[in-house]
Amino acid sequence: MASVLATLLSATLLGLDGRVIRVEVDVAPGLPGLTIVGLADAALREARERVRGAIRNAGFIYPPRRISVNLAPADLPKGGTSADLALAVGILLGSEQFRPRPGRVALIGELSMGGEVRPVPGTLPMVLALDRRGVRRVLVARPAAAEAALAGDVEAVPVDSLADAVDELRSRRRRDRTRRPERIDLSPGGAGAAVGGEARVVVGAEPVPDLEDVRGQAAARRALEVALAGGHGLLFLGPPGTGKTMLARTVPGLLPILVGEAALAATIVAWVGAVEPLQALVERPPFRAPHHTSSYAAMVGGGPRLSPGEITRADHGVLFLDELAEFSRDVLEALRQPLEEGRVEIARAGRAASFPARFQLVAAMNPCPCGMAGADDGRCTCREGVPERYVARISGPLRDRIDLWVPMTRVAAREFLADTLPESSAVVAARIAAARSLQLSRPPHRLNASVGGRPMRLLARLGPAAQARLRTLADAERLSGRGTDRLLRVARTIADLGGAAAVDEAHLDEAARFRAPAARPIDALAAAMAGR
Repeated sequence: MASVLATLLSATLLGLDGRVIRVEVDVAPGLPGLTIVGLADAALREARERVRGAIRNAGFIYPPRRISVNLAPADLPKGGTSADLALAVGILLGSEQFRPRPGRVALIGELSMGGEVRPVPGTLPMVLALDRRGVRRVLVARPAAAEAALAGDVEAVPVDSLADAVDELRSRRRRDRTRRPERIDLSPGGAGAAVGGEARVVVGAEPVPDLEDVRGQAAARRALEVALAGGHGLLFLGPPGTGKTMLARTVPGLLPILVGEAALAATIVAWVGAVEPLQALVERPPFRAPHHTSSYAAMVGGGPRLSPGEITRADHGVLFLDELAEFSRDVLEALRQPLEEGRVEIARAGRAASFPARFQLVAAMNPCPCGMAGADDGRCTCREGVPERYVARISGPLRDRIDLWVPMTRVAAREFLADTLPESSAVVAARIAAARSLQLSRPPHRLNASVGGRPMRLLARLGPAAQARLRTLADAERLSGRGTDRLLRVARTIADLGGAAAVDEAHLDEAARFRAPAARPIDALAAAMAGR
């Protein structure tokens, strides 16, 4: 009997990106055995045992012949168990145990020894890669069918077992296409309600504070609104108990939902931390709050498999760093590139990966180790020079990338116990959504702080008086070119919140008040915190 070559399509993951692979199975006379070539990792090499058991227990015959498998392209590292199903079907085709009907189809799924098809992590990015290659029909495990259907133009065919997959491939009967679900809520305290007949997956059950629960701190509330409206970096600086963390925790209730490409990108990242296959598009922007003891690999990414870190998991959302000065210096300095470019590049011996990191940085820190520097009661117990060195842990280049610095002081008892409630999150969120919609409606159709946008001078429409004021502010604060551009970006956001067509002197002055403390020594920060 001559050898028979069967070729099928599957996919694997490289970082967060799906890559199409061709599974070439040659079944030929010779000493029985199964050889897999093509830079397969341990999990993929072990597929020979899973496939052998699955074929036998599904009621087929495992051919006693020499089976050679090539995973192309040969120079692409391949890992995981996503090619199990394609490998088993290729062996059945190569041993001529069934004939498939014509049509281009791909297969993604892990096999159990009993022949069941199990879902694999990263089904969505793998199906998207197949979609870009023109594949319009993919067989996946039934629990992963909804996630695969998020790719839009691909028909996701759910199968329960190897026998089920064979029946689908040789049958001329077309199954109903898996309906694309609508959205998924991954925000803290997500409602978990059904949307469009599909159950939402909710990560975390911590309720989100409302802005009306935050008393006082009018300047900090305003800075938070400006920062979220334009996607700007924000730092709260003040003693313990001033509401820094509580203000930051209101962020998930202030951001508008994700739609379109942003929702799809956030969904691809969401599978990293998902226990079960995702059932719908991510609706809420992610809010990540890692502890200050987190390692470099946990924050930036890395490890044996080059896994993404917290800055990637915050993609299209917010990264909140509490006690900013307590993070290790290498972690803080690693934030500079992704804040500027929206991506993080990780290289290890023989491997490299690029992960998305379009996050908004919100941070909080004390002004000194004891936390009381600049307080009006003078209770700081730090030795002379310690507060300055503590603030200096935030390097100049990183300071230059944080657009709004907000000194905060303790709220007086009469203000804290006042009967008048401040604005709620719903009211402020409506203004933020309106400002963001305005920014996205004009070229370059991005938020004011977004990386890769055109210089803000092209959008600011500064008149002669505003130009003169900008020069004065830049000289007085000794701003760098980046600092001047970011000052303009914040001023443009302030104008957007007020519905103004052009940036004027008042917008520039308010933006400068938020930015100025970043360049001042600790005594100026202390004066600002004490209200002097």
